[in-house]
Amino acid sequence: MREPAQWKVDLVNSITEEINESPVSAVISIKGLRNKEFQKIRNDVRGQIRIQVFRARLLRLALEKSNKKNIKGLSEYTKGQVALITTTESPKKVYDTLVSRRTKAAARGGEIAEEDIVIEPKETSFPPGPMISIFQKAGIPAGIEKGKIVIKSEVTLVKKGSVISKDKAQVMEKLEILPVTVGLEMIAAYSDGLIYTSDALSITVEQIVSDIAGAFLKAKALALKTNFLVPEIIPELMSRAYLEAQSLAFATNFVDEKNIDIFIRKAVINATTLNSLINKDLNNENIENENPEKESKPEEKKDEGSEDDAAAGLGSLFG
Repeated sequence: MREPAQWKVDLVNSITEEINESPVSAVISIKGLRNKEFQKIRNDVRGQIRIQVFRARLLRLALEKSNKKNIKGLSEYTKGQVALITTTESPKKVYDTLVSRRTKAAARGGEIAEEDIVIEPKETSFPPGPMISIFQKAGIPAGIEKGKIVIKSEVTLVKKGSVISKDKAQVMEKLEILPVTVGLEMIAAYSDGLIYTSDALSITVEQIVSDIAGAFLKAKALALKTNFLVPEIIPELMSRAYLEAQSLAFATNFVDEKNIDIFIRKAVINATTLNSLINKDLNNENIENENPEKESKPEEKKDEGSEDDAAAGLGSLFG
């Protein structure tokens, strides 16, 4: 069996020693990150976080050799283009630090669109020339107006989740559209015998508080619905009982010192309403008295006939 090169053995031992001495170790992805961007991030976090790039296989061997409890589980996240972080900072702080240093960059082709990339109609700074054919090849409706290339209508150049082609990446770079987020991506971190994935580390304090508040409200609503007595719902139950007792008292006209004011107010309202109705009737009667000639002639004839008939009837009685 062929023995491994001594430099590899020494490197694995060095990595293992680094992991053993560091309170926190993490595996990060450097896939797609350009060297200039990587070096900038590395320099920004120098002194807080140490970032070293190794072959994934050598890093796995170092993790296997480490004597730390459960750290071997970190090796399953060591695949592809990765780097090792060692630090005294907490995994959450390391994750937040890396996220804060993500930047937008131009696409080179082959990336997955993070969202719909929409080109708005506008005048560009390009004069007539080869660029118009590049735009049209990418599917952008372009023309020439006043000596400049213009985009005539809105177009969705790349849909979310689709691959960005090289032709479209070239056009976006010309239009200064930066559709790609670049930075170091945390895969998993080890601390005190536990492994934290990026899903767990991405949870914010605000999200935790919101989830706790939502759970509390749901539990409180369930307790109220089932009358499960806990201190948090006692005030609501007492208020509900008081309102139900008042409603029953009104329905049965039960008066006591606690609700007599309400009955008095109710009586005042009823008296006011009755007084308004009486005044309305009196006003209507006064109006009729002030207009006696309205349809008076037919009524007067009818009244006179009735009085004559009544007189004739009395005359016949007293012959």
